[in-house]
Amino acid sequence: MTSLLYKLLNTVKMISSVVKKILFVVILVFVSVFSNGQYVVFFALWIFMAILLFAVRRLKRWQGFLLAYLSIGIGYYIGFNFVPFLPIAIPIIVTLIFSLFYSIPYLIDSFFRNRRKSFLSTLIFPCSVVLLEYAYHQINQFGTFGHFAYTQQSQLLLLQSISIFGLGYITFLIAWFASVSNWIYEQKNDGKNIKKALLIYSLVLGLTVSFGIYRVKFQASNHETIRIASISAIDSLKTGVDIQGINDKKTESDVKAITRRNTARLNQNLFDRSIKEAEAGAKLVFWAEGNAVILKEDEKELYEKASKVASGQSIYLGVGVAVIDPSKSKFLENKFVLFDNKGKKVIDYWKGISVPGAEEPISNNKGTGIQKIETDYGTIAGVICFDLDFPNYMKNASGSDILLAPSNDWKEVAKLHTDMSKFRAIEQGFNFIRQTSLGISIGTDYTGKVISKMNHFNSDEKILVTQLPTKGMNTIYSWIGDTFIVFCMLLLILTIIISKKKTKEQVNN
Repeated sequence: MTSLLYKLLNTVKMISSVVKKILFVVILVFVSVFSNGQYVVFFALWIFMAILLFAVRRLKRWQGFLLAYLSIGIGYYIGFNFVPFLPIAIPIIVTLIFSLFYSIPYLIDSFFRNRRKSFLSTLIFPCSVVLLEYAYHQINQFGTFGHFAYTQQSQLLLLQSISIFGLGYITFLIAWFASVSNWIYEQKNDGKNIKKALLIYSLVLGLTVSFGIYRVKFQASNHETIRIASISAIDSLKTGVDIQGINDKKTESDVKAITRRNTARLNQNLFDRSIKEAEAGAKLVFWAEGNAVILKEDEKELYEKASKVASGQSIYLGVGVAVIDPSKSKFLENKFVLFDNKGKKVIDYWKGISVPGAEEPISNNKGTGIQKIETDYGTIAGVICFDLDFPNYMKNASGSDILLAPSNDWKEVAKLHTDMSKFRAIEQGFNFIRQTSLGISIGTDYTGKVISKMNHFNSDEKILVTQLPTKGMNTIYSWIGDTFIVFCMLLLILTIIISKKKTKEQVNN
């Protein structure tokens, strides 16, 4: 009887242990869903990385890596599975690659389980995360989508640090928090070490936030502003082009006539609304990405009209236009063309980076590069939508006072994509408007402070009016670029060398 009771108790304990482990994994995955992507809550990533590192350190190496890989992957897939025009295989492949890069730091950490006595060892994990994250986004065709720094978009004071160190510094702070938290736990009752850890991390975080306060309060733009009206096309007027019909000799004439009728109505509405905004006081007006549509053979006529409107109203007029050339397999020319207040074409920009999967196969990218012009309202530049997701590309906009970004999104990605865009303003120090059809439009200053905002789905007019500062600010990041990444690489190497040396000394003693 006693033996049976003993076995029963052991079985209950075993079941209880299994249930606890399953519950822990469920909680871990649940938190991961809110740690990044469309459902992000800013503090979730801090918690997720800390508890995942805690769990991985208590498992065998391969088990820990597998747990990290699966929990990161599940969270990423749920958080970023919002692209309706991609084949289902693409999000899965991207998830597998993302999860691999982001779980490797946990594997690296496992090789130093016997070298964690020194506080210096807390730097190994965050440096590894920063380096692997940077490597991933260098090869990722979708730019910086998924970067940990974007999870903190609501923390304006913290974000000011990217004007010096770039996105990687935010990731470093989050990953270091996870490492320091676990190191403190492992110190048990060593109050001296715990106080030291808390002091050092708090000092770094405090200095970071203090810099943020200084920049937002004392370096915020107080220069004169310019009234800018940015316009999206009315949904009911939007029109496509029947490429196949135009290329068919039997239907070419009829299809072209229909196309010209539809595009003329669409484009005229954009011109009429631009004139109305100019009469209301706007000095610069521009349209969202590809909101005007024109056949290649009629392109010159569109620009002539834009030139007349710009000079007639004495405004800068930016035309976001989809130029369609049915004679080419890559028939789309995605352009942003800016005319000055005398009607002269001063920017003729072709979208630099096309979206893989849907846009890229049909896009004819000339590769004009980012163009900047000097005006009475400062240095103005323009890019188009997806270009903003690539910090390396956006370095070419450094020195601009105002950046105009005609864009186009879809409902599921609207908030996330707009939140990402303001990071470029902080990094490069320009004031910025992202006019987004089928998304969220914003105007921000160079600190990322939102000045104006419009939700396409809640607006009847589809017009954003912004009093935008005309003076940008030079940032340290625009000069030194990703030097912080190099610093993390050197710091990781140095930390590993010192840790090995200390371990040898302890063994010899």
